Amino acid sequence: MNSLRIVKYTLVMLVLNTVLSTFITLIIGSDNLASFSFGKYFTYQLLPSYLLNAGIFTVMAKRNVVKAWNYALSVYLLSFIMGTVIVSILLQTLFIPPLWFVEVPLSIAFAIVGTVIGIKLGTLDSKEVEGP
Repeated sequence: MNSLRIVKYTLVMLVLNTVLSTFITLIIGSDNLASFSFGKYFTYQLLPSYLLNAGIFTVMAKRNVVKAWNYALSVYLLSFIMGTVIVSILLQTLFIPPLWFVEVPLSIAFAIVGTVIGIKLGTLDSKEVEGP
């Protein structure tokens, strides 16, 4: 496995999620986000991030079908660790999201879905290149 590729996808994921989250917070407002019900919080904050991550996992898996699961696991773990460390440093305390028991399984599910889609697309592309 290519360590540089893992770091690249992890950094892309972290940067794009930061940009997306900042954009959503600017549009909706941080006070409004704090007062949302879980359904609205999921729709406006979690779902866009999970869809973005699924897209990144799709691209990553499509480019290397053979090692897609190894890359997916590596990028997921590295981004999870880096995200936790960065937020904890910014808050100056170990931060564990209050809804971790919902967010972690959902993020894993979207990573799996993105990887599966990427593998299927990569497999289809290789069949088209080979021909009938």
